[in-house]
Amino acid sequence: MATSKYTKHLIGLIAIMLFSLTMVAQRLVLPGQNQIYRFIEDPAFIAANERYNVTGILQASDSDIAQTSQYIAAQLAFFDNVVFGVDYSKHSYDVMRYSQLFLSSRVRLGLGDYYQYFNIGLSLGTDKLNEVDSSRENDVNTIYRVSGHYRNYNLTIGGFLNHIPVQNSLILAPPETLSVSQGYSVFASYDIALSDFLRVTPLARYNSYDDIDFFESVAIMNYKEKGELAISYKNDYSVNAAISAKFLERVKVSYSYEKAIGVQNFNDVHAIGISVDLAPEATELPEWLVNVRRNRIKIHNINYKDEEKLLETIANEEVEETVSDSLPQVEAVDPELIAYPKMSEEDPEDVVDGHLKPGYYVILGSFKNINNAEKAVAKLKSEGYYARYGKKDTDDDFHYVYVDRYTDRDIASKRTIAKQKEKGFEKVWLMRVK
Repeated sequence: MATSKYTKHLIGLIAIMLFSLTMVAQRLVLPGQNQIYRFIEDPAFIAANERYNVTGILQASDSDIAQTSQYIAAQLAFFDNVVFGVDYSKHSYDVMRYSQLFLSSRVRLGLGDYYQYFNIGLSLGTDKLNEVDSSRENDVNTIYRVSGHYRNYNLTIGGFLNHIPVQNSLILAPPETLSVSQGYSVFASYDIALSDFLRVTPLARYNSYDDIDFFESVAIMNYKEKGELAISYKNDYSVNAAISAKFLERVKVSYSYEKAIGVQNFNDVHAIGISVDLAPEATELPEWLVNVRRNRIKIHNINYKDEEKLLETIANEEVEETVSDSLPQVEAVDPELIAYPKMSEEDPEDVVDGHLKPGYYVILGSFKNINNAEKAVAKLKSEGYYARYGKKDTDDDFHYVYVDRYTDRDIASKRTIAKQKEKGFEKVWLMRVK
């Protein structure tokens, strides 16, 4: 009988503890897709892809009481190292409405290489709170966000201060009001290239907002910049998964799902998003430049002992090669390079049946518009350089402007490296046509 009595007391005590726990449980109103769209909460990531962009996210809870968050962000990449953004978010609950409007800017401080830099972001704006049956009507305050990170090729380290709403548990009667929390996050991530098209990025982050502190581990998988999957685990807080897919080259659609775990107690959160690139076609990065940047990281991760090791690596690749200005340079031009023939008007045409014949081409640039390719060739000739252009195959959208062509891979590689030492040709690269 005593045992039964103590058992009842124990069950009652556990029930009281669980009930008290749910009463104090809170949820940070974080964007559920913040690992896919980093700029939603961190201005240092504004226009990271160097494009004009508009992104919208609608986030909703499974609760019987309407709880939604809406985010819309515009990114404007007017300049190479200085970009701007406008961010608006609105959070709707049963007894209140809360909104934020930010004007943001991001500055990049280069360290001599495209993948070595500091990014500094700043957002200034206002928040407005409207609470039903309260004096807090159109309660407006000035707010800000500050962030920064350092990138060294694959490694990124940074953090940000943030100002976000906090949702209290809705089982209270009447519901607790929405509060606002100042806090910070620090993070580190590392890109791992599993192939030319598949990248995995593990990310670790520590978040601290008022009495809510937790570590977060994230795994992000990216396939050809067209599909992305992110899974986030926050200790004693939640598990959050997000997925996105790109359509028509400019439109990205995403979905995320967050579920509370541990000491937290909030309803499941769903979010859908759409992101549209608005950059005019003239500002799009050409395929050759994308390849150059991708291979700069690839080359950086290889520990070449000397130039011969470099040339051997290039020779063994069975894919289209790109040689960028970041390759190790020979201290002096090899005298035997002088003996290698240069392309001239006397050489036979390289275009056969509408496309370039097999060989290795030293490429200066690529253009979708044939008129621009013709202008580039004419400009080079006016400066005393002979050049030609052609398509890689009949279905290719690009017209490649080249200054040399060789049938021998080793000679083509050496000539490309030597050509990069000439003023105005620092970014030439090598393309193989099979």
